[in-house]
Amino acid sequence: MIELILQVLFPIFIILYWFSEGVSEGWTWANKTRQKKNKLICLHMGKGHAGMFDYHAWRILENLGIWGTVIIGFLLGCYDVSFKKFFFLGLGAWLIGTCLYEFALNYVNKNTIWKPIDFKWHILGYDIPWWGGKRVLALPVAGLLVLIYGILI
Repeated sequence: MIELILQVLFPIFIILYWFSEGVSEGWTWANKTRQKKNKLICLHMGKGHAGMFDYHAWRILENLGIWGTVIIGFLLGCYDVSFKKFFFLGLGAWLIGTCLYEFALNYVNKNTIWKPIDFKWHILGYDIPWWGGKRVLALPVAGLLVLIYGILI
C-alpha cells in the first residue's frame, strides 16, 4: 500500500513543480496589468493584487515539487520499483506537467490558457512546430494514459 501511495505522489510532485514554474515564469513575462490582475500570482499579498499566492510562495511550491520528486523517487528505489515503472510514472507526469506549465504561463501572462494559433518552439537554433488551441489537450490525456499504465505494470 505504501508503494502505491509513493507511485501516486511521485507524479503529483512533478506536476506541482511544472505548474508552479509556469505561474512564476508567466508573471515574469507578464506586463504590469497582467501581473496585478491575474488570480494566481502577485508580487505582494494584500497590496491591491488579486493573486492567490505571492511570487515567493510559488517559488517555494516549485522547490517542494523538486524535493518531493527526488525524495519519493529515492523511496521508490528502496522498494525496488522497476526502471520501467519509474520511467512511465515520470513520463506521464512530465506530459501532464508541461501542459499545465503552459496553461499557467499563458493564463498569467495573457489571460488565456490556449495559444490561439500553431507556433514554433525556438530551441538551440531549431524551430519545432507545435499546436495551438485545444489540440494541446492531447498531452495531458496521453500523460494520464501513460501514468495509469505506469501504475498498473
